[in-house]
Amino acid sequence: MTLKKTEEFVKSFGIAVTIILALTLQVASQEKVGENKVKIGILQLENTGADTDVAKDASLKLRGIINDIGFYDSYNQDQIEDALALVNQTLPMHCRDPRCVLDIGKSIGMNRMIFGSIDIDDKRVGIKLTLIDITLRQTIGSVNILGDPGVEPVEILKVAVAKLHGNQAGDTLHLTKYFGPKIDNKKQFFLSSAGFVGLGLLWGIINYAVESDANKLSAVYHDDDLSGIPSSADQIPIFARPAALANAYTAASDDAYGGLYNPAGIAWVSGPDAAIAYQYRFGLNLFAASFVNKATREIGFGHTFLLCTDPDNIFQEIYFVSSFAYKFHQLLPFLRPISAGVNFKVASNRVKGTGDGAVSGSSFGVGLDLGLIIELSDHIRYGVTFRDVPVVNRWKNVSTGNNYFEANAATLHMGGSFRVGYSTFLIADGQIPFTDDQPWKMAGGIEQELFKVVFLRVGMQKEIETPTITPWKVTGGLGLKIHKIDFDASYEYNTMRMFDVVNVSFKYRF
Repeated sequence: MTLKKTEEFVKSFGIAVTIILALTLQVASQEKVGENKVKIGILQLENTGADTDVAKDASLKLRGIINDIGFYDSYNQDQIEDALALVNQTLPMHCRDPRCVLDIGKSIGMNRMIFGSIDIDDKRVGIKLTLIDITLRQTIGSVNILGDPGVEPVEILKVAVAKLHGNQAGDTLHLTKYFGPKIDNKKQFFLSSAGFVGLGLLWGIINYAVESDANKLSAVYHDDDLSGIPSSADQIPIFARPAALANAYTAASDDAYGGLYNPAGIAWVSGPDAAIAYQYRFGLNLFAASFVNKATREIGFGHTFLLCTDPDNIFQEIYFVSSFAYKFHQLLPFLRPISAGVNFKVASNRVKGTGDGAVSGSSFGVGLDLGLIIELSDHIRYGVTFRDVPVVNRWKNVSTGNNYFEANAATLHMGGSFRVGYSTFLIADGQIPFTDDQPWKMAGGIEQELFKVVFLRVGMQKEIETPTITPWKVTGGLGLKIHKIDFDASYEYNTMRMFDVVNVSFKYRF
């Protein structure tokens, strides 16, 4: 081989090696870039007011928008389901709760998950998206956007994804806040309210009108000053979850347990919810049943029946409570949602005296509770309730033949709630005196979720104005959530002496 040919071979070999090295480095670089990409799972958008094809098409476009960002390695719902099958899991139906989505993402090794819904009503497209960080176990952000008629879903999706990543774009599209799909249960609201209130009034009138046998006494009723301390059954923490949290529920009454605590919470319910409860307290048996639902997107309503009686049926107290609440999504641009609610209460009582000198009688009364809930952030709420403002009873003393009016003692309650992540819930509550003989009361509780189905609760309550006399009330409870059914139980311990106070509740989410 001549020197010239040798030089050409070396030169060609050097070029080939250089090309191979360059290609190797390029492939390695691409692999490294792929490894550094954030894995994101994209659940198919739910179609609240659109057909399935529209939701599928919007989900496909959502993935394309996310891929265009450049630093995501995206997985659609089919790929998510395939990955779950490898670990012997399936995707739950309607997995749109952040905790459910978080568990799915963790099971298949995602860094982030995105989910939401699409709603088309009157040719206006509403998009709701939530982005979750699986590693940090927290929500990065949520976006709710409603477009003007004619704005295409893909344009709204682009703006929603941009906002989730800190880019405040899309002002030229005339987008507004999306408050969820429209709901029309007004007929159910009017019929159920009229029927329930009518039943309460009918029962109260009959209970008042029918006289029982009684010892005739010569005592005369005098209109003495009444105590400001309420003693009616609707002041007792009847449902087990609130009772386990030391009756601190003013800022968290957004379910079937909440009607007796703060009517404003009824506007925050997500759908139909029913509950039944039993309590044994100091020898009294208490039974309760409630139902809540949405009448419209802004209006919530509910009904609660409460019975308190002793084993011998000497004393009986019955309440029919109808709740109505309205949520103001945005009174002012800088304000978060505020709800106001009212309870209309029909009360009836009956006392049957059985011994010498015992008094028999009955009463019939009506009254109101007023409530307010303000959302301060995604995790913090503040609530206020004015109970019995007023409730006025017409009493008929059968033993003496005297009839008179008597008002229940009004009370003021306020409190706040704070949700820490997805599994810890803190709540505090207080009673502020209206009269000199009413005490200050402070209460608080914590709820911890375990394994998505178990809830541990503990609370404490104290009348702080007379610390040397009044006891501490220590409460605790357990909750189980199985599919759509909640089972809750609680127990109360009084530090001055032991009382038997047990609550059991069942709740069903339709």
